[in-house]
Amino acid sequence: MEEILAKLLVADSAIIQQGTQELREAFKNVDVIPALCNVIGVSQNPQIRQYAAVLLRKRLNKAKHWTKLSINVRNGIKEGILQALINEPEKFVKNAIAQFIGTIVKHEFPNKTWPEVLQFIQQMINSDNTTDKELGMYTLSMITEISPDQFLPHASSLVYMLANTLNQLQNLSSPLSYYTLLTMIHIVPLVEGDQALANLFTQLMPRVMDAVRALVQTDEDKAVEVMELFDDLVESVISVVVPHIKPLVEMCLMFAANKDLGDPIRAIVKHKLVQPIVDVLFLLMSVPPDNEEMEEYFIDDESSTPMTCATQTLDILALHLPPDKLFQPLLQYVEPSLQGDDVYKQKASYLTMAVLAEGCAEHIRTKYLESFLQCICKGIRAPIGVVRNAALFALGQFSEHLQPEISHYASELLPVLFDYLSQLCSQLQNNGKEPPGVDRMFYALEMFCENLGDGLLPYLPTLMERIFTALSPTNSVHLRELALSAVGATANAAKEGMIPYFPRVIEYLKTYLAHDQTDETMCLQVQAVDTLGVLARTVGSETFLPLANESVQLGLKLVSGTDDPDLRKSVYGLFGSISTVLKEDMSSVLPTIVELMLGSLRSSDGIVGPDGLVLDWPADDPEIGDQILVGSIEGGFSILPPRVFGLAFLPYLEKCFEEVSKLITYPQDEIRKAVLDTLLQFCISFSKITTDEGKIALLKALALLIPKCSELIRMDEERGVVMAALDVYCDLLTEVKRPVLEGEGHRDAIINCIKDVMTYKTECQDKEDEGSDDPEAEQDEMLIECAGNIVPSLGKAVTPDDFAIYFGNLLPLFLAKTKKQCTMSQRSFSVGTLSECMEPLGPRVAQFVSQLLPLFLQLAKDESDEVRNNAIFGVGEMVLHGKEALYPYFPEILQALSAAVSKEANPSALDNICGALARMLITNVSGVPMDHVFPVFVNYLPLRQDFDENKTVFRCLLHLYQMGHPMLQKLLSPLVRAGLVVLNGQQGDKETLELVSNFISMVRRDFSEEFNKIVSDLPAELTPVVQQLFSS
Repeated sequence: MEEILAKLLVADSAIIQQGTQELREAFKNVDVIPALCNVIGVSQNPQIRQYAAVLLRKRLNKAKHWTKLSINVRNGIKEGILQALINEPEKFVKNAIAQFIGTIVKHEFPNKTWPEVLQFIQQMINSDNTTDKELGMYTLSMITEISPDQFLPHASSLVYMLANTLNQLQNLSSPLSYYTLLTMIHIVPLVEGDQALANLFTQLMPRVMDAVRALVQTDEDKAVEVMELFDDLVESVISVVVPHIKPLVEMCLMFAANKDLGDPIRAIVKHKLVQPIVDVLFLLMSVPPDNEEMEEYFIDDESSTPMTCATQTLDILALHLPPDKLFQPLLQYVEPSLQGDDVYKQKASYLTMAVLAEGCAEHIRTKYLESFLQCICKGIRAPIGVVRNAALFALGQFSEHLQPEISHYASELLPVLFDYLSQLCSQLQNNGKEPPGVDRMFYALEMFCENLGDGLLPYLPTLMERIFTALSPTNSVHLRELALSAVGATANAAKEGMIPYFPRVIEYLKTYLAHDQTDETMCLQVQAVDTLGVLARTVGSETFLPLANESVQLGLKLVSGTDDPDLRKSVYGLFGSISTVLKEDMSSVLPTIVELMLGSLRSSDGIVGPDGLVLDWPADDPEIGDQILVGSIEGGFSILPPRVFGLAFLPYLEKCFEEVSKLITYPQDEIRKAVLDTLLQFCISFSKITTDEGKIALLKALALLIPKCSELIRMDEERGVVMAALDVYCDLLTEVKRPVLEGEGHRDAIINCIKDVMTYKTECQDKEDEGSDDPEAEQDEMLIECAGNIVPSLGKAVTPDDFAIYFGNLLPLFLAKTKKQCTMSQRSFSVGTLSECMEPLGPRVAQFVSQLLPLFLQLAKDESDEVRNNAIFGVGEMVLHGKEALYPYFPEILQALSAAVSKEANPSALDNICGALARMLITNVSGVPMDHVFPVFVNYLPLRQDFDENKTVFRCLLHLYQMGHPMLQKLLSPLVRAGLVVLNGQQGDKETLELVSNFISMVRRDFSEEFNKIVSDLPAELTPVVQQLFSS
């Protein structure tokens, strides 16, 4: 037999043909099976041993061939093959033998005629010898792959054995761990429908994930293989995965983000597992709640439900995955669910929209905003509360994360909200009972109105009428708290528009501010203090001033008489707000307020150790200390800079900086962000002190803050903290300028941080391969934008010569994000940042013309409005600051602008074309054919949307006027009209409006007759502008 098999393993086809014929003849003899078994045991050639085992498995795969063998032969095979498995030294031969054993198991287990194999496996696995353990589990993994159904009677003991093995393992990357996980994969069909086994699998999931993490570090191929377990469980036994879905997703995202891992492991978690995970999440979000009216969508882990776990997990996915990878599997559920009759699936669809709003904001803005909002409006009108509440929550999330685009839909959305609010108020008046869904209603209302600004004013009377109804003292405490908060949100938007309602609001607030509150009504006092602070900032100093001193004394009284962290935080915020009204007049209470702030930082309930960490907070509520600290830093210290108090604050400034800086490594990310912002404000304040002491204090503060920001940018795991640190660099360079760069290593720290963020080298980023076409998650794009924003600010803090060196080093990073395969937001951000760098480069623009001008002109034809807009702006800025270096390119630029204006429909892009042309005229009017170009330019005035460009346009017109250019006089009428439209709509800052006024005044002075004719033909709405302009 061995000679026959040897002929089948040579390269000579004639010999192979001969061996094949001999093997066919051998299989006609009943003794062929024992002969093949003998080969496995005695042959010295491992290839022949393997071939023999394969032939046995194939021959005996069918039961009829096995049962034809005599009982003695079958027993001999069963006994000998186990010993052969033990003796076999070669892995590939072991594999073939174990597969043959699996075939025998398939035939013998139904009749319970081979108990020895179970005893063998159990003996091996329970052995103290690691090699024996591995052999036993290896065998089990092989035979369960071939014949999993045969283990159904033994399933319970089998799972217990797997659990014991996995739990006792010290090395989770060992072969024993790998074989255990393979066996678990093979017996998933046995777990399906068996709740007891499912419970055991559920308990094992944390250990399984630990094992996968360990295998990833040592053998990625094995890790890829065992991760099939998650896929199989999702498809067959979802209940096992559900309690662990969040850590499972976090683990997968960690693998996907680790560019040190190979493509297979990253691909399986980024692509293959997304669909099954989404399947589970949508199913969980569709589960009917125990209490439909009180259902929470996002709550802490300690009181989480399967549904809240699902929303939080989807939120994680949205923050980390490229939107395209997530939207396609989700929309497969959302679209049919919204059209179906299952209200819980409808609820899940609205929750899906809501959760995606933060992490996929740009994707929604550009592709889905209008259609999603139409669905949400329909949901708000739904008669079923569970659907309506979810739709309101979605609108609130959209209002929070999709500004300013969502505000453009105010005319459609606010009537829907007001209509529902009116229904709530009617129910209140009729039965006095708090309506269901009131939390969602006010959340959506606040988020939308607060970001609407002046656009809220037309709706203000209706809104305030509804809020005053909700503030009635006969209503529940909870409803009044929501209504007080809504007053603050409304004031943030309406500002001075709240003045007509101010006295009545104050009367409501006094009800809660002037009297002691019970535990039940304490929340009303806290909210009343918050709302009072908002009013102090928004209604104007003149309106609030009569109440300012009284409010300070009230705050001091409240904070000195309470340990309530929420109230103390609110009072600190109130002090900050009132300081903007009283300014230096608040200096008399400054010592008291400063001591209160510092007292909170040094609280005996939270001692700050030498490393800056709080060592202990009250054991019964560890969050109390955090809340007080956030209140102290965010609220209280916002009032301290000397720009509010002047020199009166100087004695406290350095001490406060020192105390706050100790908290920069505090564990809670909200406190780290608050500390960064406060230290930034201190540094800006130091820079305003013109004495030597101020200069020394500034450099000392910067020496601490610059390196600490660098450390946080690289090492902090929270994106929000990293973005806050990047913003510190940007704001310091903008406000403080050159001193920021004087410290040793400061320039390198800032430049290197920009590079690290843009090349995905920070701890908080999803580290993609640089050459990958896969777009990063939007949160990573936001990080990169924060880093990019530093570059123009850096340019304005140094000389053009120095900036040209930095800019040249950073330029490739920006150019890489302008490629066609990059997302719209990446292209827009990159070309926008490059455009803003033209001004600080000044004359050094010339050395970058060959690289950037073709790029700008190419992107001026981009499919995205925003990209075209920024590219055209860049062309104008390059001309304005590059001057003579751009003269030879004027014909090319004019041709490009002419082609653009003939096709352009976007109002902002049209405005920027006007701005670019104005810059060309300011720079070199002789390079522009005025007879052809200027009338077209004037025809596109006044500007439509980007009113910032009015400043450049009217600088250009004044420049031409002072030149006495003849083309100007021919077109005075449309130019004067354009100027009056700007003045009438206040379309620009103070400097812009002065430029426009000067232009119109000069026309009136020098061309009075023509000016009077222009005025006589003006539309009625512009006549008062002329009268007001020349009334003095």
